[in-house]
Amino acid sequence: MTDIYKAPEAELTNPSVAGEYGSVEKALAGEFELKPIEIIKQAWANLDGMKMTFWLAAIVYIIIYAVVTGIVAALVGRSFDPITNDFNIVAFIAELSVGLVMAPLGAGLFMIGLKHSVGATIAVGELFKHFDKIIPLFIAYIISTVLTGLGFILLIIPGIYLAIAFSMAIPLVVEKNMAPWEALMTSRKAVTHKWFPMFGFSLLSALIMLAGVLALVVGLIWAVPLIILAAATIYRDMFGVEETTLNS
Repeated sequence: MTDIYKAPEAELTNPSVAGEYGSVEKALAGEFELKPIEIIKQAWANLDGMKMTFWLAAIVYIIIYAVVTGIVAALVGRSFDPITNDFNIVAFIAELSVGLVMAPLGAGLFMIGLKHSVGATIAVGELFKHFDKIIPLFIAYIISTVLTGLGFILLIIPGIYLAIAFSMAIPLVVEKNMAPWEALMTSRKAVTHKWFPMFGFSLLSALIMLAGVLALVVGLIWAVPLIILAAATIYRDMFGVEETTLNS
């Protein structure tokens, strides 16, 4: 018998909702919409209920980053100096180790946005849930950084293209459990279908962040989670979400 006094449950808590969004197959075929302004509007309308959890996780992220970089600075003393071209291989490896630690934490921040975009429960603990993928995340990060860097060396435009094209690789590693190269190529092929709208979203995001800074920095309280949620919404509409994402 139905309890008429029970609060209605949102459909987003039902794992079957995963099929209502995009999919990898549809993304690779270019069968998704990407309208930057509409995405920002949708994320803004859905921002309530995310800011507190996101910022608590972000503060933990910032503290860990400060501690890790502080330890690296103490052990190494200095890093690559682009002015003198004094390259310290030990410092370079140490800086890579920072990326190794921070990659799964950054993925955790994105997953908070992705889970919120589909109505799943979010928690600060999401920040630490993806260390099981620390190696593939780090490899994807390194490959993306190297290829994008080479692209910028080669007349800049290839670097801009790859920076945008690889933007969905990290969440594909986490949420779809893809291998690093598979995630990079899947992101590139899918994003290329809507590269210019994605580039437009990146520019719009930069403007929103600038506005947050100009608003006495207080505006960042809204701007940062808004951009994360908007990016997660794009990912959701492109690639869909797995049932494990809804229920974990």
